[in-house]
Amino acid sequence: MKPVGVAIVVCGVLLFNAGCHKKATVSAPLPAPPAPIAVPAATAPVRQVPAPVPAPPPPAEALPSVAQPAQPIKPSPFPPAARPAPAPARPAPVQSETPAPTPMPSLGVILSADQKKQLDASYQSDLRQANAVLNGLNGRTLSPGQTDTVNRARAFIRQAAQYHDRDLATAAELARRAKVLTQDLAGGSK
Repeated sequence: MKPVGVAIVVCGVLLFNAGCHKKATVSAPLPAPPAPIAVPAATAPVRQVPAPVPAPPPPAEALPSVAQPAQPIKPSPFPPAARPAPAPARPAPVQSETPAPTPMPSLGVILSADQKKQLDASYQSDLRQANAVLNGLNGRTLSPGQTDTVNRARAFIRQAAQYHDRDLATAAELARRAKVLTQDLAGGSK
């Protein structure tokens, strides 16, 4: 039931109960009204402001009737409030023997055979050079900055090895970065 309907029902029950019961009333004498305050005549006269007059109700012709069509509602210029997406329901586990789906091919650059050979040669060359410099630094005392550079170069080499089989272009770029870092080390450690 709507809140307005509940309020009407409650008011009706209260009015009905008020009329059905006789109540004993005790009348007490009303206190005497307070004595008027005398205002000296020398004060400025008080202006009385007329009470605001309520506007008359509109004529019956101005009120829309039930038979008149409602005016269309203009769309709001503001975007609707974002609502959170409902949580997807969990599917029931499937007990049938369906084959596992084939993995989606990774998105990457499609390379020709010559391009693959070039990238692989670059990858191998850069890794050899980076590893040679890193092996030459073993046993040397390095500054904190050089130690950080060695760690970053080793991280690039690990990442390049991870990407070699699935994204040769990325692997070659990571190997190149490792080589550049180690060249800086080789130039700065001498």
